Amino acid sequence: MAKTVSISEDSIIAMLKGLPENILMEIFSKMLIQSDTSPLTDEEETSYKEALKEHEKGEIINWEDLK
Repeated sequence: MAKTVSISEDSIIAMLKGLPENILMEIFSKMLIQSDTSPLTDEEETSYKEALKEHEKGEIINWEDLK
């Protein structure tokens, strides 16, 4: 069984900022896309694929700009 610990939001953000971008993409994909057990709608699938293409082209929002 997994142990539960309390951690501040600032600590989580600091840890995420220290990770390479490819690892962040993998984490967010697993959390937001793969963990959802319902199938993606056609619109969601199209949007997801478009976002991946934009990311590959470097059309991204800088992490610093999200603060």
